[in-house]
Amino acid sequence: MGTARITIFRIISAATVALAVVACKSKGGRSDTAAGTNARAVGGVQEVAMRKFNGDPKVAQEGRKLFLEYNCYGCHGGLAGGAMGPSLRDTVWKYGGSDQQIAASIHDGRPMGMPTWGKTLSADQIKTLVTYIRSLRTNAEPKFFFASQMASAGVDTGSGRAQ
Repeated sequence: MGTARITIFRIISAATVALAVVACKSKGGRSDTAAGTNARAVGGVQEVAMRKFNGDPKVAQEGRKLFLEYNCYGCHGGLAGGAMGPSLRDTVWKYGGSDQQIAASIHDGRPMGMPTWGKTLSADQIKTLVTYIRSLRTNAEPKFFFASQMASAGVDTGSGRAQ
């Protein structure tokens, strides 16, 4: 009886892997341009995670300071990659990813955890935070305290790859 269960488990596992491969290949048919990313090749590796940033890098830096000052990292993680709260580095969001929708999420909060910041932050501060969020996964993303240490260790802080 135990051998039959192991065989069934192996068959189900193989089928699951096969379905995952097929699903990944079907999504891979889109070009990066169609997916809305700012892809570029670096050393033979394509950076599909990068996107275009049209804002002011100095404002993004100020937004990073606000992100830290108001403890946004407590829920969204130090690099805004998600923790108790969702990642801000993603490209698709439950409540929408337009500047207006992001500002509304900050101002009004969201059910199940996102507090209301509209009475604490000014409209300009919220715009500055939106600019910081928009800078994530771009070449304009603010560098962090460890960037100089990483550079001296031979790591390209723009892409995170060793040189």
